[in-house]
Amino acid sequence: MSRSANSESLIQVHDRTFRPYIRRDEVMEMVRDVATQINRDLAGQEVTLLVVLKGALVFAADLMRQLQMPVTLEVLRASSYRDAMSSTGTVILEDVVPDVVGRHVVVVEDIIDSGTTMRELIKHLGSYRPASVSVAALLSKPDVHQGGIQIDYVGREIARDFVVGYGMDYAGHGRHLDAIWIVDDALDT
Repeated sequence: MSRSANSESLIQVHDRTFRPYIRRDEVMEMVRDVATQINRDLAGQEVTLLVVLKGALVFAADLMRQLQMPVTLEVLRASSYRDAMSSTGTVILEDVVPDVVGRHVVVVEDIIDSGTTMRELIKHLGSYRPASVSVAALLSKPDVHQGGIQIDYVGREIARDFVVGYGMDYAGHGRHLDAIWIVDDALDT
């Protein structure tokens, strides 16, 4: 069963309490806004969406349906989280990078915190000689970005709070939620 942040109830995900943060209709509007920008900037091009698993899978599926150009889909596991609520600082690329030579690549990410994973992934992709690389993130936490980071399309900037739902998880749980929930530290102390 899917829970929506339209209700004012609290939910338990693994061992933490979360409260409503971004309603499903707001999330869908964010996806439409990102798609509109990509449609404008890459009109007439074939686009390869390179989806960073697992968190960006839900965002990518909804985004892909909004794009108005030919789209190919590739996936890649890259993470600096493991089961923690913050980045470990070490990026792990768990898959081989697909062939992106000469392609217009849009890296699709659920959330960008420190930016470590994205910086390393973009640097790695550069060696494959794509025609272009851009980044689409549903959420970004600019207060915790470390160093310069390229984010071309952002659904929404948020504070440094930990969120779950719409593909994003906490210790492997909560991805199925159809809205975005924020950890309620007041109840977890």
